[in-house]
Amino acid sequence: MIEILLDAESRDPNTLGELLWDAYGQFDKGFPIDNLRPLLSSPSEKVLGLGAFLANELGWRARAMIPELAELMGSSNAGIRFNAIGALTDCTTEEHGEILGKLLQCLEDPDSGVRWRVIEFIRLSGSGQFAMAIRNAASQRPNSIYTELDLSFRYSRAVTETMVRQLASHSHPGLRLFAAGLALRPRKIIDENLAKIVLEAGEPEPCGLISRAFQLHAVPTSAEFGRVENSQMKDSSTSGVFRGDGHLKKRGAKRQAPSQTV
Repeated sequence: MIEILLDAESRDPNTLGELLWDAYGQFDKGFPIDNLRPLLSSPSEKVLGLGAFLANELGWRARAMIPELAELMGSSNAGIRFNAIGALTDCTTEEHGEILGKLLQCLEDPDSGVRWRVIEFIRLSGSGQFAMAIRNAASQRPNSIYTELDLSFRYSRAVTETMVRQLASHSHPGLRLFAAGLALRPRKIIDENLAKIVLEAGEPEPCGLISRAFQLHAVPTSAEFGRVENSQMKDSSTSGVFRGDGHLKKRGAKRQAPSQTV
């Protein structure tokens, strides 16, 4: 099965799709994860894409592949970068500071799907991952936006409305995106006030990220209270519902499905 995937360049795409899910099923059942390594180190971009996809689907089970996945963040293929970052979000710990610093810098990636993946990392990373990503990004890129973030979080990890407001209105688009991820990080509740600050700033991409999180049930379910199911930002029975672009529609207007990032 792995040999066929390694020969992807000469295989029928439909057959490859079926085989890819068969391979995922075998890995899920305990097929040794080391068999994924040849797919993640292939000279073929197509094969690398298949390997990155499998790693992303396998999540934490692909943690032995962290070095290979870190290399794929530098791929010229946005889909490969997208899946590598997704896998690294699940695989890394605070011990992988150098890799996490490079991951956070993909906040400035030219591809919107890859940027969305980094926002997902900001939202879902553990406190240790989050802190080490900022610290290492600042060390790797002195006098950058990451230096500003490091100064903001150096003495306290508490997220305040003032902090979110400053980031949401910052002149750098990367920090405006960071504000969206920060507003959606789980606390004991999902604080809608923080999300609304980002929406009020009116920047289309961060607004879209915030709105999709609520409309598509993407707020982390690890929050203890105030889950998205009970959110006024989602419930059309309130004064309005949020469109995919972050603006309010009047109650009763036809609801539009938010656009997909990828």
